[in-house]
Amino acid sequence: MPRPAARTVARLPGRARPADGVPRHAASADLRGVPRARAARRGAGDARSARRRRSPGRRSAVAPGAAVLPAVRYQPLHRAGRGSPGTDVRVCSPHCGIDPETTSGGETYEREVLRHLGVGGMTIEILLARHKRYPEDVPNWTIRRLPIGRGLRWPIAPFVWDAQPFDLIRAHSLRYVGPATLIARRRYRLDVPIVAHHHHLDPSPLNRFIEGPVMRAVERVVVGSRFAVRQAAEELGVPVERFSIVPYGVDDRFRPAPRPAALLRAHGLEGKTVVLFLGGLKPRKNLFLLLDVWRRVAQERDDARLVIAGSGPLLERLREHAGALARERRVVFTGYVPEDEKVGYYNMADVLLFPSALEGFGFSVAEAMSCELPVVVSARGSLPEIVVDGEGGFLCDPERPDTFVERVLQLLADPMLRRKLGRANRERMDRLFRWDHCAAATARVYAEVVEGWRHRRAQTR
Repeated sequence: MPRPAARTVARLPGRARPADGVPRHAASADLRGVPRARAARRGAGDARSARRRRSPGRRSAVAPGAAVLPAVRYQPLHRAGRGSPGTDVRVCSPHCGIDPETTSGGETYEREVLRHLGVGGMTIEILLARHKRYPEDVPNWTIRRLPIGRGLRWPIAPFVWDAQPFDLIRAHSLRYVGPATLIARRRYRLDVPIVAHHHHLDPSPLNRFIEGPVMRAVERVVVGSRFAVRQAAEELGVPVERFSIVPYGVDDRFRPAPRPAALLRAHGLEGKTVVLFLGGLKPRKNLFLLLDVWRRVAQERDDARLVIAGSGPLLERLREHAGALARERRVVFTGYVPEDEKVGYYNMADVLLFPSALEGFGFSVAEAMSCELPVVVSARGSLPEIVVDGEGGFLCDPERPDTFVERVLQLLADPMLRRKLGRANRERMDRLFRWDHCAAATARVYAEVVEGWRHRRAQTR
């Protein structure tokens, strides 16, 4: 595959016009930073009126808009993926984050699916807060920096209006971005559909006031599991036909390799059997159950060590709860693990123990399976859709901690069983859960939604 051309930085100062002759910013300094709607009321209204008189169809950029930071454009790969379904759809994606070093599963999904859509040939304009990091040199991406901070991103609506031509708006978060996309479409009469992406519902009284209405208002909601559809239908009454299920992916760099001797030495694990938890240290991960299970395992296996790899708000409370196990180094807390070191941790381990109560996908489980690790996980959330009980690991009931203890001890006592389950896990990941599969299916959903939108619009004219 040819390498992408070097990136170009498009600087759009106040009076500059892009190559198409349409100014993206206010023409005078006193209008810089004023959202498009207010700028229009202060003398630029003719351009907006002219915009509405244009024939509907693909969204195109318009006259004076909000003063954004310079855009970073990455040139397309030569004919990369062209001809695949959906790659001719141009997407506008307002975004909270796609950090290369994120510890968030949702942000990992966003980064990887957008990367693979770009590599596949889809043109994507990403609207991103100025303080956010992003992967460099992804083909077919344009990164447009916005002067916005943290919290709800609803004020980004004028920047959606100001984006490059696009066929579809992509809302990666129902709560933080979904309302802004709906506001932008209604207020600026954008003739484009909206596709939202959703992982799972965390307990919140706001779900009925934000997530539910947004799911009903957009044209499609893409989810990674049947669990996510079931949860939204049962808790919010959203019709199941609004959803498309597209299983998420795992990068192929998560692959089996020899145990990393340096990592074993660094944590004092030479000659030990290692059980791993890797993920954010947050309440829904059921980490106090994890430690309670481990106390009982440690009573039976003096040679075994539990490694809790990750950071989060529960770290100090977990150290305290571990007590003597932590002091005796039978439980090892590593703290934050950089993205490029995760593979080493999976290959250092013999078993993954993951008792999480709620997962929209479960990246840690899928990454471990891709590295040929057997897994012991909760039969909750989407995890039963990833792990086949008895074939690649074991599904256990969090209400019965003894089932976790039994399965972990079974695997620690049987190296041949660990190898058998690990190989089955790798094969399952290769067959069902790779990012190229996920991106191709996502592109087909986008193409279907855009085609349906255009067909319905043509019938109503």
